[in-house]
Amino acid sequence: MKITELREYQTEFQKIKKDLNTGFKEIDRLRNKFVQDYSANEIKQMALDDFVVGKGSAITFCNRMENELNEWGNIHGSNARKFGLYFGTFGDDKERKYRIGKKAFGTDHNQALQKILFSIIELIENKDNTKLIKKNPISPMFKGKILSVYYPNKFLNIFSASHLNYFINALGLDNNSTSEIDKQSLLLNFKNNDAVMKDWSIYIFSKFLYSSFKNPNDEIKDDELPNELKDYKLKDFPPIETLKIDFVELQTEQIDPQNSGEEKSKNKKPDYSAQSKNFKRIGDRGEQIVLRAERQFLTKNGREDLAKKISHISEKDDRAGFDIMSYDLNGQEKPIEVKATLRKIGNSKFFLSANELLVSLKNNNYHFYLVYETGGKQPKIWKVKTSDLIDDKNIIKTPVLYQLNLYTK
Repeated sequence: MKITELREYQTEFQKIKKDLNTGFKEIDRLRNKFVQDYSANEIKQMALDDFVVGKGSAITFCNRMENELNEWGNIHGSNARKFGLYFGTFGDDKERKYRIGKKAFGTDHNQALQKILFSIIELIENKDNTKLIKKNPISPMFKGKILSVYYPNKFLNIFSASHLNYFINALGLDNNSTSEIDKQSLLLNFKNNDAVMKDWSIYIFSKFLYSSFKNPNDEIKDDELPNELKDYKLKDFPPIETLKIDFVELQTEQIDPQNSGEEKSKNKKPDYSAQSKNFKRIGDRGEQIVLRAERQFLTKNGREDLAKKISHISEKDDRAGFDIMSYDLNGQEKPIEVKATLRKIGNSKFFLSANELLVSLKNNNYHFYLVYETGGKQPKIWKVKTSDLIDDKNIIKTPVLYQLNLYTK
């Protein structure tokens, strides 16, 4: 995400931040009370009905964690199996009884309780041991909330994998791990390295993320939307770490300028605001893909030193005339301008600014990276040098914008 865009989101967030600080004091009081009530020694001595949800009591470890501390971080999205042990029904079996939510905890309820309590204590007593935390058998969502409640300055209070993926994509961060713990850490590092957000609590930071970017788009089902809104729903991108990026060699073919494959709607007026928002979103994703692909290429070919030097120029400066400064294997600088589309290889159109054209013509190692299927799991990148793109007779170049300079009085 470009720094100017981030600052705009932060400026907008200031309108509600003061009110959120008041809410933070109350939920932080409840969080502190919970931690005092459930020390490691208290947890060790906990009875079955002091732990489980489902028996009607609100004063249990799981019930308080899920409901009393809901404002600290929502874990309602998954069923009671996440706790490892609960009282209730399962599937077609409507008998209410103690049930074990994970095979790793065994088949005996009391033994399962002891294993779960041991695992909770292990988390609390080993906050700095990431390897041990990842191996801990507590479910990721429950594990994340326990750690965040006990260590609010170290663990983010967002626990859903889909929400973590969504915010990582929204901020344009690169990620190589499937672990929720690592994804939380990535977002926290982003916060802590930002001049505006570094002193925010995780509570305020999470409120900023949800206020700015809302919930994932895919949580809204198509059949829940009125027909008038269906065209406005954006599809969420896959997690960046799951992508399989391919470099492809392509050749252009002559096309009929009167029939370039563009679909035209005679009855629908274009929504230029929505188009601009979506173009930017696709463009940002394209840059994220290219950054990842370039780093992987250099690292794979023994130039990790160059991979670390790659710079996302457009994130800080839109006037440079290119998006990314990468390098050839011999260390030569390689300016890259990224153009992205959701379409498959075939008919496509990209926009080129006058500044990008001028800068590209001045540098003989300037490359255009055209990214196809940007929203999918297997995006394709076509690398093209300036001369190969600009001089290609098969490419139709159409001026679409004029700058008007005027003086009024």
